[in-house]
Amino acid sequence: MRVTEISAQEREKSVSYICDEIKNVIVNFGDRDPGSEGENKALDYMAGQLGEMCDKVDRDTFKVAPHAFFGWTYFVAVFMTLAVPVYFLSPVMVFVCIALSLVPMLFQFVLYAPFLDPLFDKRDSGNVMGTYSPSGEVKRRIIINGHSDAVYEWHWHYVGGYKMFLSSIILVILGVVYMFAIAVTACVMDGPFGMVEESRIWIGVAGIAFVPFFLAFWLFADTRKVVPGANDNLTACYMAIAAVKALKDNDIRLENTEVVALITGSEEAGLRGATAFAKQHPDYAREENVETVFITYETLRELEYLGIYNRDLNGTVKNDQAACDIYKKCAARHGMDLKFGSVFAGATDAAAFSKAGWRATSVAAMNPEVEKYYHTRLDNYDNLSPECLSKVFDITLEFIEEFDKNGFASADMKE
Repeated sequence: MRVTEISAQEREKSVSYICDEIKNVIVNFGDRDPGSEGENKALDYMAGQLGEMCDKVDRDTFKVAPHAFFGWTYFVAVFMTLAVPVYFLSPVMVFVCIALSLVPMLFQFVLYAPFLDPLFDKRDSGNVMGTYSPSGEVKRRIIINGHSDAVYEWHWHYVGGYKMFLSSIILVILGVVYMFAIAVTACVMDGPFGMVEESRIWIGVAGIAFVPFFLAFWLFADTRKVVPGANDNLTACYMAIAAVKALKDNDIRLENTEVVALITGSEEAGLRGATAFAKQHPDYAREENVETVFITYETLRELEYLGIYNRDLNGTVKNDQAACDIYKKCAARHGMDLKFGSVFAGATDAAAFSKAGWRATSVAAMNPEVEKYYHTRLDNYDNLSPECLSKVFDITLEFIEEFDKNGFASADMKE
């Protein structure tokens, strides 16, 4: 039997399996923040499931600082609040406060570098890789990836939705620009170390209006609350597992293509699991004569926004265009004209794989103007989209068959 010949009934069973297992993980393993007991229990559970269907299962471990990734928001809250009174004492020190706010943000969030990690406590996290071998020599490899951890709740997004969430960021940005501008003015007019003249005191007093927004940034990500993470990103974990399970259940063994379910930990801590995987397995996707592709799935919830990301990590990383093109071709066979896009704010694990020099694409189904469930407690098992999961599952099977047949050459082949 060919992969795409799996019956509609079997496909429906696979989607039910995805939904049931997402609920099972959320109900039975508790909070799954990076490196937590819940995340590790979920990883062990998934490893056990993959052990029943795969020929080999690997379980890696690595250290993670779960609170470090959003740690830059604390720097913004503290030092931008301090910048307001500092203005009256020494305007030049306002620039120091701004630097202490923005430099951690640049490294930790924009570049996803472990800049603040040494300042925070570490935990053990991990990755799980289940390998479903071909009947013959491995000539191609498809790695389907999702992350097991869940994020700390975006407090203001939960309280007031996207408009409040976006406003909380914009007001902080305006506050930073305002403090920078008045500090420049004071330094030019009064000298960098001079006292602020009376005529410019009032523009400093006006800066107090931004203090509540600076302080509110402390709760940008509320580490007291971990979201269930049903869509982000258990949908991806079980899309990968269900694809392998469908091959096993239907007794399909590809001749030369290995299919791998890769469940990464601590993505929400700054792609730490995918980065650790690349470091621990540097030669994994570089074997001579083995074409290897990574498909990273992220938040499979809103079918109308299903898209392919050929740029990632705040737009700074380019994913593999051939892998993106093949996915687009496979989606077209299922009536979906998917657009290419960029992850302009944030990243997916595909960015870590692409940075490692591997060939990866990222696929997500979520509104760029994020819905209220995203990164809040509303991302629960009762808020799934079986329709979206069904379509993505069909495309995944199509991709497996297409890549098995033609590899990366498929990207250049006409329909």
